[in-house]
Amino acid sequence: MSNNTKFFRLFRRRGFSETLEILADYPNCEVLQSDFFKRLVDSNSYPNIYFRVKNDLLKHDIIAYKLDKDNNKVIYLTEKGVEIWNKINEIEKLL
Repeated sequence: MSNNTKFFRLFRRRGFSETLEILADYPNCEVLQSDFFKRLVDSNSYPNIYFRVKNDLLKHDIIAYKLDKDNNKVIYLTEKGVEIWNKINEIEKLL
């Protein structure tokens, strides 16, 4: 298997796992964007790591945005994103 598959190219980029891990920690895998960035900073990461992978995550329908009832921007894992996160965890358990 080549390391040039879409998954491995995306998975190796800094920000991919951090984004999925943070979103998966919240109920319904969604969080206010401002809280997401606070969590990144609290974990000694910079928001730039998210911006490096954001477009690819959106393009591949792994994350999405919506507005809550107060018109705050919410970032969340899509169904596909949750499935990918679960498969990554399955692989980790195998190792």
